[in-house]
Amino acid sequence: MRSMTGYSKISYQDSNFVIGMEIKSVNNKNLNLKIKIPSSLNSLENKIRSIVGSKISRGSIDLRINLEDRRDIESLYEYDEKICEAYLNVLKKMEKDLNENFSNKIDYLVNNFNVIKKKEQNSNDYEELIEAQLNILLDSFILFKEEEGNRLREYFRERVIFIENKLDVIKKYKEEIVEIYKEKLIKRLDKIKGKVEFSEEDILKEILLFTDKSDISEEVSRLESHLKQLHIELGSTSKTIGKKIDFILQEMFRELNTMGVKSNSYEISKLVVECKAEIEKIREQAMNIE
Repeated sequence: MRSMTGYSKISYQDSNFVIGMEIKSVNNKNLNLKIKIPSSLNSLENKIRSIVGSKISRGSIDLRINLEDRRDIESLYEYDEKICEAYLNVLKKMEKDLNENFSNKIDYLVNNFNVIKKKEQNSNDYEELIEAQLNILLDSFILFKEEEGNRLREYFRERVIFIENKLDVIKKYKEEIVEIYKEKLIKRLDKIKGKVEFSEEDILKEILLFTDKSDISEEVSRLESHLKQLHIELGSTSKTIGKKIDFILQEMFRELNTMGVKSNSYEISKLVVECKAEIEKIREQAMNIE
């Protein structure tokens, strides 16, 4: 289980390059990846997205990559010899025509005609290095998310056990509901005996009708099934269980709602409210599961 909240930062340095990478994320229904990279890495953006997408399925992610090229200046820059020669010839002709001596002709060329330019860099020079460092960053990032996810897993299990214990109490009350109703009905009928004609068959029909209306056996059975499935998902090693957990919780909430309406019992209604409160706690935290 992974949390969608995560953070990692790494740095790398050798004789040619200095690389810094930082990644952080918060919850999101889908994968929303924002990348900030220097222009020299623009050609690698699609590959970077592909690598991240292959390892992360959900979350709003901010990825920042810095690259400093420390190779010899001579290997990084060049000048156009023909243009320089042409400009220099013009300056020399100006000197001759104007009978003047320009002492800073080279400075003038460099400052005014932009004759020194950075060479077009081949991304192959650092593509493998960037990819290797990105994978190291993502491994650390995923470890952080898994550690957070494991803490959430234990929190969820505590909440589920609480609901299971409450459900055991609900099942006990469920068996008593009809008997309690029967006793109350007979007491009420005793008070009006002689004023209203009724038969044992009428009493039996009323009890059967109540039993049918208040029977929550199916809801209890389905809720138990959902709890078992939730335990399975919490023990799963799948990377993407957040949506499954959310679906199961919705179904559990639905069964509890029906149970509260049908039971016609204050005790059960109170337990149902407590269970629903625990589900809300799980749902709130489950929003942060990848």
